[in-house]
Amino acid sequence: MRKLLILACSIVLVDTVFYSALVPLIPYFTSELGLSKLEVGLLNGSFGAGVLAGSLPGGYLVARFGPKAAALFGFALFSLASLAFAFAGTEWALIGARFGEGFASAFSWIAAFTWLVAAVPDGRRGQAIGTLISAAVVGALLGPIVGSAASIVGISATFVGVAVLGALIGTWVLFTPAPPPEPYRPFFSMLLGVFRPRLALGMWFILLSPLLFGAPLVLAPLALDASGWGALAIGGVFLAAAAFEATAQPFIGRWSDRAGYRVPLAVGLAGSISLLFLLAWGPGAAAVSAFVVLAAVFFNGSVTLGTALFSKEAEGFGVDQAIVFAATNVAWATGSALGAPLAGSLADAGGDGLAYLALAAVCGLTLVALRRVKLR
Repeated sequence: MRKLLILACSIVLVDTVFYSALVPLIPYFTSELGLSKLEVGLLNGSFGAGVLAGSLPGGYLVARFGPKAAALFGFALFSLASLAFAFAGTEWALIGARFGEGFASAFSWIAAFTWLVAAVPDGRRGQAIGTLISAAVVGALLGPIVGSAASIVGISATFVGVAVLGALIGTWVLFTPAPPPEPYRPFFSMLLGVFRPRLALGMWFILLSPLLFGAPLVLAPLALDASGWGALAIGGVFLAAAAFEATAQPFIGRWSDRAGYRVPLAVGLAGSISLLFLLAWGPGAAAVSAFVVLAAVFFNGSVTLGTALFSKEAEGFGVDQAIVFAATNVAWATGSALGAPLAGSLADAGGDGLAYLALAAVCGLTLVALRRVKLR
């Protein structure tokens, strides 16, 4: 069990390392290839687009042939896409390679979650999911370090190394025993089952997390900059927030294992509403930085809770866990795509306070829905 947990954490960590490794390399690619802001946006967003495109095929492959086969396919494609990125000479080749990485990530991510959840006792589901989310956060922290290393030792050498790492993890997967696939059930009929109210609530909490955290991602750096904080200090705030979140996620999952989902979700919503009101009040820079660190736990804790809730409720309805984690990918990617643009547009229209208060209203409505939906 411990070996499988380490393998699953390694899979999601490597996925998120590549996702965040691009950030330090954007100035280099802009200078070398003369990228426009639109092309930079396409390059940055192509990984997420690949995840969205790969989520349903990934869920199908896991459901049909088991998580081991899907993980092997994912890491084979991961290594090929990393080699393509290493030697890409045009913006469209880079975009295509990064799309391929995202597509591959969907397969390996769904496989890792499905494989682990099938192996852990029911009473440890939340803790296991929280641990995987924590590994993903650590990967997001390490990604910029990999990107910075690439700017020093060379992009080709770094991403050839990434491809080799993908091949090594694929080999690890190959020699890890796995249970046989579950008896096949019609994929798309089960997919429609995720729209039951109790399941949809879990998906909503997964989407809500990046929707909420998109606001401080956009607005807090601008507020800190206006107070005279430099890039290093602002980066330190978000580094501390990510470290705090990575530490908290397994404990949030363990809490749900012991207390059920309703109380932790309600506490998270109440804490989120409080933080959003405090941020809307327009506090000083020191308070903003503290609130961002707390928001990383209260806003993003709903990913672990929502995923565990969704997984548990879907199991009760006979929905394959592969479909659960395919839908989880789609929900998170949708919230991530909407969060920052929504916060920015509301702030442009009526100031930062409007953005934070609008999200507080969303949390309030979610709290009402949580009280009305009967959970197992």
